[in-house]
Amino acid sequence: MSGFQTGQFKIVYMAPTKSLCAERQKDWQSKFASFELQCAELTGDTDLGQLRLVQKASIIITTPEKWDSMTRKWKDHAKLMQLVRLFLIDEVHILNETRGACLEAVVSRMKTMGSNVRFIALSATVPNSDDIATWLGLNPTTQHVSACRERFDEEFRPVKLQKHVYGLSFSGNDWAFDKLCDPKQVVPHLSSTVSANLLRLPEIITKYSQKKPIMVFCITRKATVNTAKLLANWWTSKSVRERQWTGPTFRLVAQDPDLKETLSAGVAFHHAGLDASDRHVVEKGFLTGQVNVICCTSTLAVGINLPCHMVIIKNTMCFQEGGLKEYADLEIMQMLGRAGRPQFEDSAVAVIITKQEKVERYEKMVSGQQLLESSLHLNLIEHLNAEIGCGTIYSLDTAKRWLAGTFLYVRLGQNPAHYNLDGNAINLRLEDRIERVCQRDIDLLLDAQLVTGAVDRIQCTEFGLAMARYYVKFETMKGLLSLEPRSKMSDILSALVGAEEFHDVRYRLTEKRLLKEINGANGIKYPIKIDIALPEHKRSLIIQSELGGVEFPANEQFSKFKRQYQQEKYIVFSHIHRLIRCVVDCQVYLQDAVTVRHALELARGFAAGVWDNSPHQMKQVPNIGPAAVRRLANGGIYSIESLEATEAHKIEMLMSKHPPFGSRVLSVLKDFPKLRVLVKMLGKVITHVDGRVVAPADPVS
Repeated sequence: MSGFQTGQFKIVYMAPTKSLCAERQKDWQSKFASFELQCAELTGDTDLGQLRLVQKASIIITTPEKWDSMTRKWKDHAKLMQLVRLFLIDEVHILNETRGACLEAVVSRMKTMGSNVRFIALSATVPNSDDIATWLGLNPTTQHVSACRERFDEEFRPVKLQKHVYGLSFSGNDWAFDKLCDPKQVVPHLSSTVSANLLRLPEIITKYSQKKPIMVFCITRKATVNTAKLLANWWTSKSVRERQWTGPTFRLVAQDPDLKETLSAGVAFHHAGLDASDRHVVEKGFLTGQVNVICCTSTLAVGINLPCHMVIIKNTMCFQEGGLKEYADLEIMQMLGRAGRPQFEDSAVAVIITKQEKVERYEKMVSGQQLLESSLHLNLIEHLNAEIGCGTIYSLDTAKRWLAGTFLYVRLGQNPAHYNLDGNAINLRLEDRIERVCQRDIDLLLDAQLVTGAVDRIQCTEFGLAMARYYVKFETMKGLLSLEPRSKMSDILSALVGAEEFHDVRYRLTEKRLLKEINGANGIKYPIKIDIALPEHKRSLIIQSELGGVEFPANEQFSKFKRQYQQEKYIVFSHIHRLIRCVVDCQVYLQDAVTVRHALELARGFAAGVWDNSPHQMKQVPNIGPAAVRRLANGGIYSIESLEATEAHKIEMLMSKHPPFGSRVLSVLKDFPKLRVLVKMLGKVITHVDGRVVAPADPVS
């Protein structure tokens, strides 16, 4: 950047997570200040005020998803895009994950836009880095020539890291597997032979820790607490000579009672739900040697630097997006990266504990032997539609050119059998396969009315633009566009619950009695009138139970389903808001006022978590929960308006509260926004069907 003056260039650094971006922002802001280079963070957490800083900053720190949303509207940010000269891609190996398709699409878009950008990609685990070099190209004018690449072997590491993967044969579920390695745990589905030969956490620590600091990554916050308590008890039960770490030399003060208990044994737990003051005690204690074991979630793998001698990943599953899922490769590598203290020693140890059938995968990962593949083919049609919306694709030829500039194109030539893009066409020439795929997807978009025009001049319709704007899947979009004119709220809800985004929320036969129980509750506005046997039925009841304030049935027989039900509710509501906004936009374009009104009422209900005109709207008022709503409704109070019109003593009587509770509620209600709409009829005299003539109305409110 030495050839440019400040303000004449932008450097974009792209990292896969917001936490990694925050870490870079904190570090680089001070480092580059002496060069008079400002850094600005651009992620999903960036507000409007911070967005203005991006315009002034020389270094933009962002995520693939945020830069994708920016570049999808690149014409609105044309000046910014023209200033980008250097594009840094950290942890490029996320290309083989589902969200890696976004990174691939963004980089390919930046290449297609024709700007003079230099790309640098970084990764610790890519054996086929030559494919990355081929994808990026040497420079904008000679993209057919591979980029330069540098390879740094293990000897460049300041701390040599020994990596071990332990596989355990186990037939139970993932929650039970997590208990398998705890000290003295009785685990179902475990044979006596396996149990006898099992290396539990104490044995692994004894074998590898060398009585040095340890970090144990656990699947949930609760698991960090339980593991810490078990390890503390194990340490306490041993003689001083047998103990694998030293205890604290003075008492550490913490608020959490469980943490108080474990700290006395030099063991702590750490997660985002722990009080900030307690987290500080744990972090400071670990850095000063008063705490020698931390049981934590993967959030501690980034952010504050707490290096240790030994890392144990206890189970390769973790709790995210409402359920247990396999750690992403990136998360595994970040956790392993915590092992090593260059200021103290030149070696470290990392141990991964997983199920036996996954051992080979993790051994390849940690040894850098796992070939990097593209994931763009999994949602290629959605990205093709987005590029048409951006204007980077406007014909079959430009679609082929765009696809030829992707990492998918490179790997399709190297490993065609891995990608099921076009049926049994593996033996075709690569160029012919690309043309077939592009032509097929363009035809599908044309048939769905998402794009329009001839093959040599295509563009997105309003529906295609809405699909790209709200990141809606292709099959979902077809379902949303199949709504009949003047659709009722129940029709819109039926279309939404069929969305491909809810694929993981499945119907299980064992849940039938639970779903029947929920279906019969008073808060279910549109009960299922046929046999409950489809995923769509379940999703509809999940949504309606939330909006209707239906509590999970207290019957003991249903308790085993509660955790799964809560997880699936989280998945549904993480997608539903953007889907309903997409419906609103499409119906506004179709000028279907009836469907728009019903969609807006649904959107308002989703945002508030209650049905429109439901008494549960009163839950917005502080100190009024579901039980209080029922009491008020029994007293004839069904809305915010009727509550505000009620005298303070009546509120206190209905809710069995003492003064001045009622006055405080009314005081809060005075600050609620009161909206007034002014309506004025414009135009010619209106003649009604019955023959009466009505003049244009005066303004009314």
